[in-house]
Amino acid sequence: MNKKIHLSDLIVIFWKKKLSISVITLIFAISSVFYSLSIPNTYMSSTVLAPSYEQDSLSSTLSSFSSLASFTGVQLPAGESNKSQEAIARIRSLAFFKNHFLPYINLEDLFAVKNWSPETKKIQYNNKIFNEKNKIWVRSVKPYQSIIPSDQEAYKIFTKNVLSLSEDRKTSYITLSIKHKSPIIAKEWNELIIKMINESMRTEDMNTASTSITYLNEKYETTNIQSLKEAISKLLESQLQTLMLSSTNQNYIFKVIDAPVIPEEKIAPNRALICILITFIGGFFAILFALITTVINKKLF
Repeated sequence: MNKKIHLSDLIVIFWKKKLSISVITLIFAISSVFYSLSIPNTYMSSTVLAPSYEQDSLSSTLSSFSSLASFTGVQLPAGESNKSQEAIARIRSLAFFKNHFLPYINLEDLFAVKNWSPETKKIQYNNKIFNEKNKIWVRSVKPYQSIIPSDQEAYKIFTKNVLSLSEDRKTSYITLSIKHKSPIIAKEWNELIIKMINESMRTEDMNTASTSITYLNEKYETTNIQSLKEAISKLLESQLQTLMLSSTNQNYIFKVIDAPVIPEEKIAPNRALICILITFIGGFFAILFALITTVINKKLF
């Protein structure tokens, strides 16, 4: 016949098993300390960006020429808001990562960093992934992977674990954040992205404007219609303005409101929270173990 379990019964069980409960909980607590200390620090460097003023002035000029541009077949640059949205999409894209970011970093800094020493300011690599002495990859891979990480594999790691990008719809300010075990690399990669998005889109608009100017000049010389000549002249003016701004302005898309710095404090891990959670789990399993062993030994029923 089954016997009901009362609170007093549980107290008796826990008291009799206090030693085992304490030992198991203590083991979990000590293990949690060693585990939390084994997790390397992660740092985050952030910057606040704003669309360039020149892009804002240019968009108002180009909007008046949009119908003329479509009539003559000339492609005008997008306005300020579209440029900003385009830049955000580009930063998140595989093409930008592959062509304008990956060639300027060390791939092992993305995949194989084990720890960073604040004293020496140097990175320690995981020798099971990358042999720093011989500069070769030694990681174990799945059948479809190569020993040296592919562009797509690197892109997945970068967008999932490193890059954070958000936009304030009210102010149009963009916050760009980079997380890394090295605070120095976090800052350098942040600066690299800002530099390359400005430079790549600036160069693209310069080339487009130059091509358009050549095309419009040819059209101007070959047409005899005065109204069309006037339209072409206005488009030439807009393209010359685009060429001038893109040639002289280094902060073509974004200007920096709050520049990235080398962070002094880590953002992860929260070692105190890790220790508390693991110790709590250990205590729970210790109590559960006490109950199970009591039932098995038939001391309760």
